[in-house]
Amino acid sequence: MKEKESGMALPMVLWTIALLAGIVVLLVGVLDGWISEETRSGKIFQARQQALSGIAVAMVPTIKPGDPILQHSTEGGAEGYSVVIKDESGLINPNAWLGVTPDRRDLFQKLFTAWGLDMNQCAAAADGLYDWQSPNPFRSLHGAKQPEYEAAGKSGLPPGAPFVSPEEMSLVLGFEPVKHAKADWITYFTTYSGTNGINILYAPKEILKDLLNISDSQADAWITLRNGKDGIEGTEDDFNGKPPADIPSTMRLMGLRNIPSDLAAVFNVAPWGSIRRIESTGYCNGVKHRITIVTSEGTLLGWSEQ
Repeated sequence: MKEKESGMALPMVLWTIALLAGIVVLLVGVLDGWISEETRSGKIFQARQQALSGIAVAMVPTIKPGDPILQHSTEGGAEGYSVVIKDESGLINPNAWLGVTPDRRDLFQKLFTAWGLDMNQCAAAADGLYDWQSPNPFRSLHGAKQPEYEAAGKSGLPPGAPFVSPEEMSLVLGFEPVKHAKADWITYFTTYSGTNGINILYAPKEILKDLLNISDSQADAWITLRNGKDGIEGTEDDFNGKPPADIPSTMRLMGLRNIPSDLAAVFNVAPWGSIRRIESTGYCNGVKHRITIVTSEGTLLGWSEQ
């Protein structure tokens, strides 16, 4: 009997050892994951602190684009920030296209077509944007008014007023395909600049390509020319100190001669303005955090983080 009990004891001991070993491995894995998560959280916090430092520096009125103080890193380069200052007037103000008579929904459709949407999706998105800001109670052919928003569980919409921020565009019924087709769609738009058109002297490459239907090389050549020798937007050597005076001369510099007048009218030529977009990217041991603000003469107009 004792031999039988001793024979059963060995497998029990081995099984217990295996169980304990499994628990130890599990605990090690859990602890390792927890430590890794805590470490990453710490890095994110530090990266955000660095980004905030960059924002504080760029907000100083005397700091101009290209100032060396906009780039900072600790010894060894593990932490730091990089700040870019842009002119907000180079972006698209949706209210400028929708609040005129006749409206320019065709420009939204042109833009969305360049992003891969089909005809019906373009029409629904453009009409939806128009109906959102129009005080008229009647629905556009492919748009949406209060009954459609009520049916979608969005009571109290649309407001029948101009967009107050680009983020608000994402609430428009019919806009969902745009968000799926173009993940960074929001970087094209602003509601903070004037409504007199897109400043072609500071419009981003993507806007130039999608609206003017130009190639990468054409857009790059134009940006190289306008940024001057230092390659930085908004400095004194832009266009070697001699910026074009109007849209026709600008188009000639870009090598464009057959742009329809109604499309050319979407753009304007204006000097560096007072509304600045500050993009500060902080980093810590491979982890990055970006803060973007829009400011005008010390007044904060917009804030976003990613």
